[in-house]
Amino acid sequence: MAQSKGTPRLDSIWLSGVAPQPPSAQSPLSRHQVVATAIRLLDQEGLGALSMRRLAADVGVAAMSLYWHVPTKNALLEFVMDETLGDLDVSVDPDAEWGSQAEHIAQDLRRIIREHPWMSQLAQSYAMVGPNALAMFETLITLAEKGGFRPPAAYRAVGTLVNFVLGFAADEVKWIIKMRESGLKPDDVKAMWLPPMLDALGNNYPRMRVNLEAGEAREWDDHFAFGLSCMIDGMRVRADGNG
Repeated sequence: MAQSKGTPRLDSIWLSGVAPQPPSAQSPLSRHQVVATAIRLLDQEGLGALSMRRLAADVGVAAMSLYWHVPTKNALLEFVMDETLGDLDVSVDPDAEWGSQAEHIAQDLRRIIREHPWMSQLAQSYAMVGPNALAMFETLITLAEKGGFRPPAAYRAVGTLVNFVLGFAADEVKWIIKMRESGLKPDDVKAMWLPPMLDALGNNYPRMRVNLEAGEAREWDDHFAFGLSCMIDGMRVRADGNG
């Protein structure tokens, strides 16, 4: 049974040493095919639509045949999460400034989560310890060390950066899903949300009211860029102090 949203798992298929069986004459289906089909289903219908029975029907096999490749549904969800992270750009330019490269990876991680909103829910429940996730962390830690962080401060700095992206994206995709379900656009949400919010604030929360009236419009790109620049600038300052 899948974990409930937000419940962290302390175990992981990636740490268990259990490897799915490769394709054979008796089972020509591959784990890659199973995972790719699951990702398409998740993108189209979300986490609630994914079951082993539904997935088996989509790939054209009996449900029990899937367990030859994915031992549990939890394992499947870990596989799809890490497979999706394989689209992350972790290339490094040795001549580029480390902070700008870390910023690029953070932006790309947010892009992936926006394109696959279910990723945000999985990141709350499963450790990011698959090979693609580890490649991301290794690259970011290497960049942080290039900037001046020493172990274990480099790991802590990178963890803080990734958690910022995941937290921001979780709030963002919540609204993206709501807008898709209701057929609304960002400007529609602002028009519906801001007036009653200002009424609720009244004169009791003057600084929040002034700031909202000054231009809070759920402009996600600007909002994220501002927060990310604060994170990276802070890392640069801390790195200059030797982490």
